[in-house]
Amino acid sequence: MNEDRRKFLRFDIPLDVKFKSSIAAGSHSKGTTVNISRSGLCFEAKKLDYKLNDLMELKVKMPKNDDYISVTGDLAWKEEINDSRCLVGITFREIDIEAKNHILDHAYNAWLLNLRR
Repeated sequence: MNEDRRKFLRFDIPLDVKFKSSIAAGSHSKGTTVNISRSGLCFEAKKLDYKLNDLMELKVKMPKNDDYISVTGDLAWKEEINDSRCLVGITFREIDIEAKNHILDHAYNAWLLNLRR
């Protein structure tokens, strides 16, 4: 992945995420975010068979409570880590602005704490 293409700062923050293709029936799969930005997020999960540009439904769990923030986005890229795991990049398509600010505020605060250590 080319770092120079990034328009926004990435915040490395692990959050639980549930996801599925918007056209797939059934339950959500689980993963963990690797980083989040203003325009999207990256998460790690078991290998998946989705295609680039598939519309995805995600639920991102906020720490310290049981709130999930709903997000829809396009599968921008995926990369195999090993035989059973992959990284997935999602470009936000629809996310409530307050929810987005809540996620980014949490990520920014965690980033600041790490800088001060």
